[in-house]
Amino acid sequence: MVQAARILVVDDDHDMLQLIVMRLKASGYEVSEADSGEAALLRFHEQRPQMVITDLRMGEMDGLALFDRLQAEAPSLPVIILTAHGTIPDAVAATRRGVFSFLTKPFDGQELLRRVADAIHLSPPLDPANNTAHWRSEFLTSNVRMEELLRQAWRVAEESRMALLIGPRGAGKSTLAKAIHRAGQRSAHPFVTLSCTELPAAKLEEALALDNPRGAFAQANHGILYIEDVGTLSPLAQGRLHTLLLSQAQAEDPLHRMDPSAMPLHLPDTQVIAATPRPLDISIAAGHFRSELYYLLCRTCLNVLPLSDRREDIPMLAMHFLSQIAPGRTLAPEALFALEEGSWPGNVRQLRGIIEQLASSTVTQIITEAGVRRAMRDLEDVSLVALDDARRDFEHDYLIRLLQSTAGNVSQAARIAQRNRTEFYKLLARHELDPANFKQRFR
Repeated sequence: MVQAARILVVDDDHDMLQLIVMRLKASGYEVSEADSGEAALLRFHEQRPQMVITDLRMGEMDGLALFDRLQAEAPSLPVIILTAHGTIPDAVAATRRGVFSFLTKPFDGQELLRRVADAIHLSPPLDPANNTAHWRSEFLTSNVRMEELLRQAWRVAEESRMALLIGPRGAGKSTLAKAIHRAGQRSAHPFVTLSCTELPAAKLEEALALDNPRGAFAQANHGILYIEDVGTLSPLAQGRLHTLLLSQAQAEDPLHRMDPSAMPLHLPDTQVIAATPRPLDISIAAGHFRSELYYLLCRTCLNVLPLSDRREDIPMLAMHFLSQIAPGRTLAPEALFALEEGSWPGNVRQLRGIIEQLASSTVTQIITEAGVRRAMRDLEDVSLVALDDARRDFEHDYLIRLLQSTAGNVSQAARIAQRNRTEFYKLLARHELDPANFKQRFR
């Protein structure tokens, strides 16, 4: 059974409030109500409506002030403002600020329902218990900012947009990309992952060649190509990705169509989602990453929160992981509190690792606080033992950036790294990096 869309109606005029509520309920919507802006904010946090209808003129917090508060937490939440004092300047000011629609009382009931339907179409149900929201089932959250992230992700899927996911390692960028794949019309087609830190530069450049019948674009045709750590791509690979994205953007925009002779012969129908663990502004300023590629990717930027910014989700996530790994086990309240106050530099991935360790090392049905704190200490020790892996990852990333900044000039790169040429060549061979792949400079 599909759950009715949730709408919050706000008006300090009781009769008008009830009239709108009854009309919406008669049309099959699930409606909650509030008689002030302050009460509306409480309802919003409790019920997560898909849209809000509010009167403009109210008490201490008017409709536009309420809109500003809602937009700060959920920028994509559609808001319709109603007023008996409507003027063209009011409407223009409201829509410029991002209000979805503006209606003057007395309004036509059918027109209100039409605008509500348009708003609901742009605002998906986000309740994971709702069978229409299966696409985001791996995201358990009560955090408003995470709900807004999922709302934006749904639009990326619905409109088949390219997007850039920004967030620390382990926060769930690849999980979000797969959720976007499930949510859209491309779900029946391939989801292809291209890791920029696991493949040598030459292989990445080959994979991103449009004329490669076995390349990443061809493999992901009609589906999604997910590019991890896009900021580490070589200049040549960035250029090839930019060519594809620019061609797609211009093909979709009739006002800025590319000269047909300059269009790639076989333009794949591939939705590209890229990811980076850190913002790319420093790389752009240093000339390591193409600004024009960034602006294409970041038409939609989705910021994935670190676990430390959504601590209220930690107990729920921990219990969910435990139910998957060891059904029948549970965590004591004190154990959940200990998890919630942890630092979690590894984010959700690290939390799951802790739960896996607890499930394998604890023989009792109830996992105690002492067990949790011991496991967290053990995981920190394991992280220290794995320092060689961390150093190798850093070294690989450093060498790529060094070769990018020197355009493949080994002498200059070795001098910056304070290594002799022989030693530097050995480093490059160890990481399967070919300086020739970095000779091309940005145009």
